Amino acid sequence: MVCMMLLLSGVAMAREAGAQELKRRADLGLRVSSLPDSLAREHRLRSGLLATGTLPASTADALGIRQGDILLSINKKQLTAPVELYELNQSMQLGQDLDVRLLRKGKKIRLQGKMQPRPLEHSSNAQVRYGQVAFRGGLLRTITYSPRQAGRHPAILFIPGFPCQSIDDYGASAYGQLIRGWSERGYVVMLVEKPGLGDNVNTPDCMEIDLRTEIEAFEQGLVQLKGYEQVDPEKVFLFGHSMGGIIAPMLSQKHRLRGVMVYGSPYRPWFEFATEMFRFQAPIAGTDYVAHEATMRTLYHVMYRFFVLAQHPDTIAAADPAYRKILQEAFQHQGGDQFWSRDYRYWQQIDELNLTRAWAETEAHVLSIWGEYDFEIVNDEDHKRIVEVVNHYHPGHGTFLAMPGTNHSLIKVDGMAQGVAQMKKRDPDYNRSHFNTALITETDAWIKRVLQQTPPSH
Repeated sequence: MVCMMLLLSGVAMAREAGAQELKRRADLGLRVSSLPDSLAREHRLRSGLLATGTLPASTADALGIRQGDILLSINKKQLTAPVELYELNQSMQLGQDLDVRLLRKGKKIRLQGKMQPRPLEHSSNAQVRYGQVAFRGGLLRTITYSPRQAGRHPAILFIPGFPCQSIDDYGASAYGQLIRGWSERGYVVMLVEKPGLGDNVNTPDCMEIDLRTEIEAFEQGLVQLKGYEQVDPEKVFLFGHSMGGIIAPMLSQKHRLRGVMVYGSPYRPWFEFATEMFRFQAPIAGTDYVAHEATMRTLYHVMYRFFVLAQHPDTIAAADPAYRKILQEAFQHQGGDQFWSRDYRYWQQIDELNLTRAWAETEAHVLSIWGEYDFEIVNDEDHKRIVEVVNHYHPGHGTFLAMPGTNHSLIKVDGMAQGVAQMKKRDPDYNRSHFNTALITETDAWIKRVLQQTPPSH
C-alpha cells in the first residue's frame, strides 16, 4: 500500500500544525501475513511471514524484498507473527543496519541495507499535507487532502476500522481510493493516526490503548479539522468504517456536524452482535453445523464472562480448558491483555457504549451503508435500525443505502462464499482492482443532497 503525503510550508500550515514539526520515522514499508500452513509444510518451516507487498521507494523496496518472499528473520530475530514485525518496525531508527534472511522459491537469500524514512505521497489533484494534533502530552500525525481551489470547502474526517494500521499504509487500497475519490470531488479529507503508530511521538501503544483513548484521538482531529482555513465548519462530515462506525456516533453525539456516514458497523451491544456474527460466519466458512453448535454453546459462557462480568481473558482461560480453546481459536488470545489483536478493554468498552442513545442524540444527517456480501455485518438489520432510530428522533435525517455485491472491505465480490474465499487469499492486488467506486459516487451524491438542505439549528 502506498503511503501518503506532500509536505507543505506556509503560514496557514504552520498555524494548523503547531510549533513542533513531526519528523518522518524509519519504516520498512512492508506488508506481511501469517505463513499459510501449506507453505510451512512445503518448505518445512516452523516460523516465517509471507511478504504480500512493499511500498514503492521504501526500505523493503530498496532491499529488494518481493511479494511472495518468506521472511525468516530480521537482524537475527525470527519472525512468527505479523505483530512481531510491527513491534520490530516501531523500534527501528533511521540509518539502522538491516540484515534480512528470507526464502524465495525455495532458495535462502540474505539482503542487507539501512532503514529509510517513509516515502511521501504526491497527488496531482489535491494538496496532500502533513500536520499534527496535540494528544495527552504527545503528537498525533494528521494527513489532509485539500482541493487546490481557493475558498472554504466541505470536509470529511475518515475513521477506519479497529486494526492498528498506519494511515501511511492506505495508498492504492480501498481506503486510499475512497479518500482520493472524495478529494477529487472537492472535499477536504483528514486522516488521524491512531496513537502509537507512524510518526507519532509520546503517544501510547495502539495495541495497548482502550476504546476511550482512541475516541479521544479522533475527537482531537475533528476539532482541528473544523478550524482549518480551507474548511467550512458548517459542512463537516464523518465517515466511519466498521469499528469506526461505532466511534462516529460517539463524536456526533457531542459535536455539531452536517452529516455522518457509516459502513459495515454494528448497532447493537457487542455481546449480542458478536454472538450472531460467530453463529453465521463459521458455517459459511465451511464448519460443520453440528460441530459448530457445540462450539457456540461454550462460546456463550466465554462471551458472558468477558462482556457481562468483565473478566480478564486470563481469568476466563483458567476457569476451563474449553474456554481457553475458544479464546485461542476464536479470539487469538495467547495469554495477557491482547484479545482480537487489541487490548481486551477496547472490546469490553465497545459493549458498554449506548449506541441507541448516541444515534438518537445525533442531530446531523446520517447515511447508513451496508454491503450486500458483508461477512462481518451478517444482514442489514443493524444498519436499518440506525436509520429507524435517527428518523424517530430527527425525522427525515436518516438514509439507508445498500451496496450490491460489496463485502466488508468495500470490495466487489460475486457472493458471500466467494468473498470469504477471496478474504482467505489475502490478495491485495485483487482488492485494489475491485474496490467498489460506486461508494464514492453514492456518498458524494448524498452529501450534495444534504448540503442543499437547511442545516439543523442549535
